[in-house]
Amino acid sequence: MKARWLIFALWLSVPGGASAGTGEPQDGLIWLERMANASRQLNYSGTFVYRNSHQSETSRIVHYVNPAGGEFEKLETLDGPRREIIRTNDQVTCYLPESKTILIERRSRRRFPLSLPDQLSEISDNYVVRKGGMDRVAGYNCHLVVLEPKDKLRYGHDFCVDAGSGLPLRARTFGEKNQLVEAFAFTALKIGGRFRHEDVKSRYAHRSQDWKVDRSALAATEVHGDKGWVLTSQPRGFRKLTELKRFIAGRSSAVSHLVFSDGLAAISVFIEPLPKSRPAQSLTHQGAVNIYTRPLSDYMVTVLGEAPIETVMQIANSLEFRGTADAR
Repeated sequence: MKARWLIFALWLSVPGGASAGTGEPQDGLIWLERMANASRQLNYSGTFVYRNSHQSETSRIVHYVNPAGGEFEKLETLDGPRREIIRTNDQVTCYLPESKTILIERRSRRRFPLSLPDQLSEISDNYVVRKGGMDRVAGYNCHLVVLEPKDKLRYGHDFCVDAGSGLPLRARTFGEKNQLVEAFAFTALKIGGRFRHEDVKSRYAHRSQDWKVDRSALAATEVHGDKGWVLTSQPRGFRKLTELKRFIAGRSSAVSHLVFSDGLAAISVFIEPLPKSRPAQSLTHQGAVNIYTRPLSDYMVTVLGEAPIETVMQIANSLEFRGTADAR
């Protein structure tokens, strides 16, 4: 799992951040929309800190939108293992110097620091959205936007959104007991500036000619459609976004992939043939992402997502195959 983005230990004891206020829901949705647009339309560069209960990581990011068309991004870690991620539109190249490996893949659904649906009204079905008070992050004044879950099946969130540009400066995720699960925040930031291609070029590209290159993600073939898997107890507010079968180069068996979402949180279900050494049930987590694996008949099921443990386990334990033998 790739690490997400995070913040300071001080906020562990101050879950609400700045004074929340009593903003109207529509105000909160307007700022969410501004935040989603700014993340992909603005030029910006800066340093941010990610932290969860087990780790802290500092990274630098540069994001440009070329006036001629195209989106470019460079992200590199500043502590811990070296990692550099270069994104050009939908292609992502990850350089791992310690293992001398290059991973090339398509961009995932999630954007920095989050992904929002086209229809934001879907979020208000499962969260109380409100605009709070003002705060200050990395020298910028920002509006607090709070998402309170309507039940215990999902996490709570708050965002501090730059008052001028709408760029998210801080994002925090809270658990069932209002404890901070993970967060990210900029510590230094510059918004705006002209596109400079050299700022988003890899520092490793010229010396990685003999590194191992993994393009298996690009070589995967996907077949969309209902494959016969259903949930006998689907968590309230979650709906199936997609179902497909992925054929990966070098693997003899396909992997079924289902994605469920409540408008903000996404949960992925992976179903593959059971390995010869039958795995035991296991539950792990990294930050806000819970990962549950269990054997099911002749299959191994892995469910992971940014949702409470109970939600992830409910999906895994209620999965059932109702298709035909051909669908299998």
